[in-house]
Amino acid sequence: MKKWIIIATCICIFLTVTLGIIYIQLIPLLKDYGKMEIERFNQLIISHCYMTDQKQYDDLVIIERNENNEIELIDFDMIKVNQLASQIVLDIEKTYAQIEDGSYQAKDESAYQKRVEEVSQTGIIASISLNTLFHLPSFFLLPSIPVNYKHLSSVGSSIVKNIENYGVNHVMIELSIEIRMNIAMVYPFFEQYHTQVISIPILLEIFQGQVPLVYSS
Repeated sequence: MKKWIIIATCICIFLTVTLGIIYIQLIPLLKDYGKMEIERFNQLIISHCYMTDQKQYDDLVIIERNENNEIELIDFDMIKVNQLASQIVLDIEKTYAQIEDGSYQAKDESAYQKRVEEVSQTGIIASISLNTLFHLPSFFLLPSIPVNYKHLSSVGSSIVKNIENYGVNHVMIELSIEIRMNIAMVYPFFEQYHTQVISIPILLEIFQGQVPLVYSS
């Protein structure tokens, strides 16, 4: 009897060590897949999250011209821009807060709303199949590894402006808001910390005229 107990114990130890070694070797692949899935989910949330009044986008650019209709000053209405950025961040934080405390409710029957509600209930962003990691056919019924995530801090934002000459006698003005998130991807037995920055284009307009020299120096 003792002999079989020893054999069974040795087999268990051998299997545990073997599976541990295999899992350690899979960690780089898991991190790559997990990062890709997390970033794709965050991009999905941000692209659907912010809903603002169209009036907030009006008159964001201030242009002053001289008597010859030449551009002398290009500026942005930073009060409006900051209000817009704040509204976007608040909308995103509200959605993430509801997801993380499990209270998000789908607002309609769209695939997006159902997806977010599912993640809110399970906490799982993605399930990475071992078949995929080992490049095996689907009929090998190997388990999947769940990937969860959690935010480490509030969503932050910064405003990015770009003014440059465009074509002949035109100026192109771009305005975007960069959303920065510090997140942790939670795998079985370890976590990976990651900062993701997503740029939201707010404005792209082309005006007749040249960029004043003050912007070119």
